[in-house]
Amino acid sequence: MLTVTESRSIALLPNKAVSPELPSKKDIRLEAGDYVVRLALSEGERAAAYRLRFLVFNLEMNEGLESAYADGYDKDHFDDVCDHMIVQERSTGAIVGTYRMQMGDVAGKYFGYYSEQEFCFKPYEAMRGQIVELGRACIHREHRSPEVLHLLWRGIARYALVNGGRYMMGCCSLTSQDAEMGHAVYESLRGCMVEPALLTVATAPFRLPAAKVEMTEVRAPKLLRAYLTIGAKICSEPAIDRDFKTIDFLTLLDLQTLHPRVAKRFLEGC
Repeated sequence: MLTVTESRSIALLPNKAVSPELPSKKDIRLEAGDYVVRLALSEGERAAAYRLRFLVFNLEMNEGLESAYADGYDKDHFDDVCDHMIVQERSTGAIVGTYRMQMGDVAGKYFGYYSEQEFCFKPYEAMRGQIVELGRACIHREHRSPEVLHLLWRGIARYALVNGGRYMMGCCSLTSQDAEMGHAVYESLRGCMVEPALLTVATAPFRLPAAKVEMTEVRAPKLLRAYLTIGAKICSEPAIDRDFKTIDFLTLLDLQTLHPRVAKRFLEGC
């Protein structure tokens, strides 16, 4: 197993010599303080995002794919066809935050949505062309702040709008394999569900085992709470991802129904 060393920040610097720039959707660039958010445009920048994900998911949170320990990069087959939003620290050049994003046209052409492995997407067939799937969200612990998170969200909102997206959807993870904890967190969020027509279920391989819930002191993951604060809804009982070692909640956010205050914060200028 790899360990964090003094050189870890160097690994987050994109290797500009790896390959020429990749084609991407419309470019995005927003700034706040010493940070800039934009799309990863080269293989080197993508690799820096994969390295950051490994540092956060595998080494810090003790979740993530076992295969990532072989080379220190969190990567799967979806990464090659998805876009990657990155936050770069301008003073050092380091990639310190990232989200993976997939539009409906890409999902239809290649592997489907990542979330579709875990949840039935039948209720969302009519929405596919307007869904932007979000995943693999992480920020380096030394840069984990509302400023960086909100900059990422602003970049994602602009990406969605310029590419015809309306719905932000994806799995938000609880670092646990404890079925009771997963059900307990779900029960605490019953008031945050989508409308009945958009409710769905986990697919059979990812269904969370039944469990008697006796826990009373549970909290949803911090990122999930942040999503709910800006208007996201939960679409299903949670699923269990045994490969990534998480319990996942499928969330949906409609950009057209955001509270005006939230819309002003994240959509202004888009």
